[in-house]
Amino acid sequence: MDMSCIAVSVIERGQKKLLLILKFLAMALMWYIAPVAAGYIAEQLLKEKRKRNLHRYLMGNMILFALFFLIAQIAIFYKLTLSVLTRIWMIVVALVLLIAIVMMIRNRKEIRLLPDTSEMKNIILAVIAILVLSAFSVVCVPADTDDYTVQSVLTMYTTDTLYVYSPTSGRTQMLSVEKELLDEMAGSPVDAYYAVCVEICRINPAKFIHLVIPFFVFPIYFCIYAAWADCLFQKDTKKKYLFMTVIWLLYITPLFMDKAFYYGIFQHGWNGQTLFFLGVLPWTVLQLLGEEKETRCFNEFGQIFMILTYAAVALSGQLMYRKGFFIVTFVWVSVVIMAGIMRWKNGSSI
Repeated sequence: MDMSCIAVSVIERGQKKLLLILKFLAMALMWYIAPVAAGYIAEQLLKEKRKRNLHRYLMGNMILFALFFLIAQIAIFYKLTLSVLTRIWMIVVALVLLIAIVMMIRNRKEIRLLPDTSEMKNIILAVIAILVLSAFSVVCVPADTDDYTVQSVLTMYTTDTLYVYSPTSGRTQMLSVEKELLDEMAGSPVDAYYAVCVEICRINPAKFIHLVIPFFVFPIYFCIYAAWADCLFQKDTKKKYLFMTVIWLLYITPLFMDKAFYYGIFQHGWNGQTLFFLGVLPWTVLQLLGEEKETRCFNEFGQIFMILTYAAVALSGQLMYRKGFFIVTFVWVSVVIMAGIMRWKNGSSI
C-alpha cells in the first residue's frame, strides 16, 4: 500500500512538471516565436527584407497586438466570453505559425539556420541582460498597489467575461465613475490579452502578472532600445553597450524617488500605459526616422509596408493606451507633412 502511494505521488509530481513545461511552451510560442513568425510573414508578403530577427520580432509583436485589438473589440461588442476569445486567439496564433512554417519550407534555401560567431555572442549577451532585468523586476521591485491590472484580469478570468464586471468592486451595477473606468479599459483591452494568457495556462492571475509577465514584456523593451542603439551607432559596439547601460540606469532611478512622474518600467512593466510610452511610441519614432540612420523620404510613406507599419503601431498603441491611436496618428501625420514640406522646398528627405 505504501509503495502504491509513493508511485501515485511520483506520477502526480511528474504530471505537474509536465503540465508546467507545457504551459511554458504555450507562452513561449505566443510571446517569443509567434511574433517572429508574424514579422517573417509580413516581410515575405511585402518583399521587405529585414536584416535582423530583432526587427522581425518587434514588427511581429506590433502586428499581433493590432490583430488582438481588433478581435477583442469585436468580442467585447458582441459580449463574447473570455473562453471564446481565447479559442479564437489560439486559432489565430496557430495559423500564423503554420503559414510561417510553410513559407520557410518554400524559402529554405535562403534561410540561414545558425548565426555567425559574433551574432551568437550578441544573442547570448542579450538573453543574459533580459533575464537579469526581468528577474530584477520580479525579485527586487515590490508590486505597486496603484495598478489595477491584476484585479481586471482576475475579474475576467473568474467570471469568464470581458469588461462586464467592475474590477474594483466585482459588480455589474456600478457608479458612473466605475462605469467610465470600465469603458476606458474596454477601449484599450491589454488586460484582456493577459486574461487570455491566464486562461490558456491556468495560472493564478496575480502570480502571472507579477512573476511571469516580466519575462515576456522585457524582451520587447530591450529589443526596442537595442534597435535604437543600432540606428544611432551602427557598428560602434562600445557606444551601443554604453547607450543601453545609460537607458536602463535611467529607468532604475525612479525606484529611489518618493514619487515617479510616470509608470516605471520595473514597477509597472506590464501596464498598458508603460508599454505604450516606453515601448510602442519609441518604436514608432524609429520607424519614421528609418532603422539604418537613413531618414525616410516622402515617397516611402506611401509604400505598402509603411502603411502596414502605421496600422500595426497605431492599433497596438490603442490596445495599450486609450489615446494611443490618436498619439501615433498625430506623430505619423506630423512627420509626413514635414517630409512633404521638405520635398516641396528642396526635394530632400526629412
